[in-house]
Amino acid sequence: MTDLRTLRPILPPEAALALPALRELRPASPALVSVEALQAHLRLAGAEGYRLVGAFEPGRLEAAAVAGFRSMTTLWDGPMLYVDDLSTLPDARGRGHAGALLSWLDAEALRLDCRGLHLDSGVGEARHTAHRQYLKHGMNIVAHHFQKRLAGQG
Repeated sequence: MTDLRTLRPILPPEAALALPALRELRPASPALVSVEALQAHLRLAGAEGYRLVGAFEPGRLEAAAVAGFRSMTTLWDGPMLYVDDLSTLPDARGRGHAGALLSWLDAEALRLDCRGLHLDSGVGEARHTAHRQYLKHGMNIVAHHFQKRLAGQG
């Protein structure tokens, strides 16, 4: 079977193409209330290196799946590619889009001389399918993520 999927960057002016898939992952995000809000977020986060890549199916305008990522350097692991967001539209799940995006991200990490690919994922039964995908891709569970909300900061 021939893979007709196209993987390509999504630039801030094309934010509408990523919005449906991102809303699946983060429905309460203020950055996703409108195309304009997402464009503003992409301009701000883009200054920190955040970028989007989408998986596109023939005949479908919006991305079937999207990954948001950035490169960074940490003391504990050196240069890495960090995946902030990875989401597939419900009707496009099971077609290999997440795996294709993860492979694209691997190649991008190598192109940028990164030592690894990193992501955090939520917990709970709703995330089991995503976790199986990450493990299948060769990723390991290596840390716990801790968070503290600061007073007055949402």
